Amino acid sequence: MKKRTFALSMAAIMTISALSGCGSSGGNSTTAATTAPGSETTAASTGKADGSQQTEAGNGAEDKGYYSTFDVAGAGEVKLDVMITSLGDSDGGPYLRGVMDQYMKMYPNVTLNPVECSMNDLYTTLITQATAGTLPDIFTMSEAYSANCLEMGMMVDNLPELLGEEYMSGLLEVAVENSTVDGTFVFMPWQNNTSAMVYRKDLFEEKGIQVPANWEEFLEAAKALTEDTDGDGKIDRYGSAFAGTRNDSAESRFQTFALTFGCDFITPNGDGTFTSGFGTDAYKNAMKTFVRLAVEEGVTPPGFVETGYSEAYTMIAADEACMFFSPSNVLGGIYNANPEMRGKMGSFPMPTAEGVDPVTSFSSVGMTISSTSKNPEVAADFLKYMTSVENSVAWNEATCRLPVVKEALAAICENDEVYNGFVEASDSAVIYPPFAGLAELRDICAECWQMVVSEGVSLDDALATAEAKAEETAKSYSN
Repeated sequence: MKKRTFALSMAAIMTISALSGCGSSGGNSTTAATTAPGSETTAASTGKADGSQQTEAGNGAEDKGYYSTFDVAGAGEVKLDVMITSLGDSDGGPYLRGVMDQYMKMYPNVTLNPVECSMNDLYTTLITQATAGTLPDIFTMSEAYSANCLEMGMMVDNLPELLGEEYMSGLLEVAVENSTVDGTFVFMPWQNNTSAMVYRKDLFEEKGIQVPANWEEFLEAAKALTEDTDGDGKIDRYGSAFAGTRNDSAESRFQTFALTFGCDFITPNGDGTFTSGFGTDAYKNAMKTFVRLAVEEGVTPPGFVETGYSEAYTMIAADEACMFFSPSNVLGGIYNANPEMRGKMGSFPMPTAEGVDPVTSFSSVGMTISSTSKNPEVAADFLKYMTSVENSVAWNEATCRLPVVKEALAAICENDEVYNGFVEASDSAVIYPPFAGLAELRDICAECWQMVVSEGVSLDDALATAEAKAEETAKSYSN
């Protein structure tokens, strides 16, 4: 594919910060939000710098500190089913429920019903609900499923209008582009999922290890970090962790890993057809190196195929592993499992294969509004409140996820250097092309490495099977 790159360097972030006036209460900055799960903090009425109310046509209520463009209080009794995958998270779930409670206090006529669904079950759940006509009013969406969402008519067709021009202009342009399929804005982006490597910065400094730029240097660093720390003759700290479960969490990470070898999973041909990259040398080298680093070199804990996202960050929190590549939310998992890791962690851009320029993936998890919702205006108003600047900053404090709200991102990155690697990585991030069969391609990858590791199938045979299945998938989604 022709990669679409974006840059959000530290200089650019500082420019955003200066222009938006982070921390000020005037202009368009948000000044009202919940501060913690279950807190009693209520929204403040700050208005604009000139003392007028920061409201738009049809609101009629005092300023709530976010881009409210609809008279929610005058909408009558409203009930919204809200299915956000983070509701099931140990860190994000309580926080989101706190935000929902605050919104209902602000608008007693609105009832928000939280509906849990894991990200790994999202696709099948949405297909089932769409077929049965039972989609919730608000549901999680990402670029992996956005083409399917559009094709099946799951979401409203006027999401930008519901959100409003002023709100839309505060989002990262790349996130808006990533949420758009064939000219249609499918979902409102929320989480900035730029991938980078998180690592034990304290151990690197202690041992004099340089941040690796390529995968061979990564292996050398991992070997230096793999050791028997208590002298009992058994390794108890490994250089890295790799996720090998057969679910989207591990599979999407491998797609990023493949990018660092110059491999595109799928390439649009410009005529409605697609070409799979699974038969390329780049893909084969990526899979071989992935299996070698994850299993064969002895630098990762045992049980690769049973290691998922939560197991990986738990290993780092327990001082059993030192590196893992992920979006920034992994830091929240680590800190939640072991608060003493704060101050010990860092991040750096993804290593690459020899001859491949720095690269990583940008993706965004967000929310959209069901085409069957009876109250899409209220749903949009809640989403704008939930992702306001101050709520976005507080969300980062609770989960370490980075937002796509430009003003919030600037404030976060300015205040905590642990995110510097993600900022640097964003300079070379690419957006995957919309492809309705992306989830299927990702699953083929996990099947491939699990065949090798668990079933004893030769890597060459597993790669041949993966190539054939990927080609069939590409053809099935071609016009």
